Amino acid sequence: MESIVKRNIRDLDYGLIIAMLGISVFSCIAVYTSTYGKANPAVGDPVLGIPAHILYRQIVWEVLSYITMFLVMFYDYKSLAKIRWIFYGGTLFLLVAVFGFHKINNAHSWIPLPGLSFEPSELAKLAAIIWTSDYMARMNERETPDYSFRGLLPVFAVFLIPAALILKEPALGQALVLIATMFTMLLVYVKKRHLAWMMGIGGTLVGFVALAIGVFYKETLHFLLHQHFLKYYQTMRIVTLIDPGYSTSDYGYQVAQAEIAVGSGGVYGTGLFHGSQTSGGWIPFQWTDFIFSAVAEQLGFIGSSVLIMLFLYMLYRMIRIANTALDDFGSYMLAGAVGMFAFQIFENIGMNLVITPATGITLPFVSYGGSSLIVDFIFIGIALSVSVRRRTLRFD
Repeated sequence: MESIVKRNIRDLDYGLIIAMLGISVFSCIAVYTSTYGKANPAVGDPVLGIPAHILYRQIVWEVLSYITMFLVMFYDYKSLAKIRWIFYGGTLFLLVAVFGFHKINNAHSWIPLPGLSFEPSELAKLAAIIWTSDYMARMNERETPDYSFRGLLPVFAVFLIPAALILKEPALGQALVLIATMFTMLLVYVKKRHLAWMMGIGGTLVGFVALAIGVFYKETLHFLLHQHFLKYYQTMRIVTLIDPGYSTSDYGYQVAQAEIAVGSGGVYGTGLFHGSQTSGGWIPFQWTDFIFSAVAEQLGFIGSSVLIMLFLYMLYRMIRIANTALDDFGSYMLAGAVGMFAFQIFENIGMNLVITPATGITLPFVSYGGSSLIVDFIFIGIALSVSVRRRTLRFD
């Protein structure tokens, strides 16, 4: 029998690992430069939200994430289907339990643990993708698969239930990530069967937004400022997107400063520790949601383009693995992961460029964080697990 270890080494997707290493380098540089000189390294700054020894913490999380990634790689991804109900149920329990803890940054999004805070919504993405991937794979194996709207109801339920709980925290950004991931998986699953109406819905939404902003600009602003569905700060994020000059000293301050940072970077950047916005601390919590502005200001268009190309290469490698997977379960999991990462990357970079609303979505693998970083690397580990099992064992 062919050695499993040799096969794993030979079939390992080294391109994906190289992309991740490059992105991790950007992460450590951006986190360090965006917090340098703003707090005492030994104690941090609770007012600004800077943890003590933030760079060392980020490096530790990076190391732990890579260890987790390789552990997941050697774990047979097909075994995840066996624990889908336990994992999904446990995640829902944590999403409810989070309301029993004190708010952090005005949201019930974290469960405080010794030395760190854990965000259950990160696990919700993984749990929903695993459950849905198994459901879709099982449906494909039936003699008469049910691709009707009725057959898709379980998928809607699995994503929308945690999305509703997350929205209640409130964490609009994470809820939107779940919804975007759901539509990506549905788009791959239904293929040509319901593609027309799904594309029709998407086209209608794009047309509606274009008309609302381009033609009925004043009416849209008036409606947003007088509606009662969204919370006020959520409304203001949309308003400042439509009109960047609106409330630049309050709700639009962070976005306006990020835009200045991106613009001041120019082609080559200001150089590390020389960006006025980054070094001056003009962008609150730049090391999380607005980390891209630190990269753009200090490394310029060229450095930003390299980071974006690394992201695109990462997504390409994941799509390639999904297309060559041995089973539908692996393909659907990677399709969900690609949709999730693509939406987060586009949304985060977009809000730094003022082309998407600020929703609190972090930049995957780059923004400072612990639980989010490890969960993101679990997805990469699953991709690698699928890649090393794309061929069946040969018996000589």
